[in-house]
Amino acid sequence: MIITTSRKPSQRTRSFARDLERTLNIPYIQRGKTPLKELFKIDDHILLIGEFKGNPGSLMIYDVENEKTLSSFISVKLQKEICGEKIENKNGIRIKIDKEIDEETLPYIDLFDKFLFQHLNVNEESNIILKLEKDPKYLFSIQFYKGRVKIGPLIRIKSIKLFDSLV
Repeated sequence: MIITTSRKPSQRTRSFARDLERTLNIPYIQRGKTPLKELFKIDDHILLIGEFKGNPGSLMIYDVENEKTLSSFISVKLQKEICGEKIENKNGIRIKIDKEIDEETLPYIDLFDKFLFQHLNVNEESNIILKLEKDPKYLFSIQFYKGRVKIGPLIRIKSIKLFDSLV
């Protein structure tokens, strides 16, 4: 899996992409004028960060192999806004689901599992935790922790749609 952004991302969107690169240990490729079809040749799974009014506003996860796209609208808080430092992750990530997640939200989490989480370097011994949490205003939130300390970024999932095509 690789991370990229829209063609001319704002500084905040680039910072969010770098935060994800560090915490998920996935390469970030600056897109520039590169068409998506060229990126599809590099990897079968692409995480594209779109923006709304200069802020990261969407995550598009492309599954080239199965010709499906998962689209979600998001709001974010960057690592520097949560913990004030850049956290590096070199040995995988541990995934936890909050006990308060309701049955209604589980199908959305299953979609994220299929499109994103299965393509991460999951390591149950890692001290970096990706935690799926209940959020009263949103479908759910993805928060990163190092031990019990929030390190960011925080991703709030507003909505999710599944498409049977890539573009």
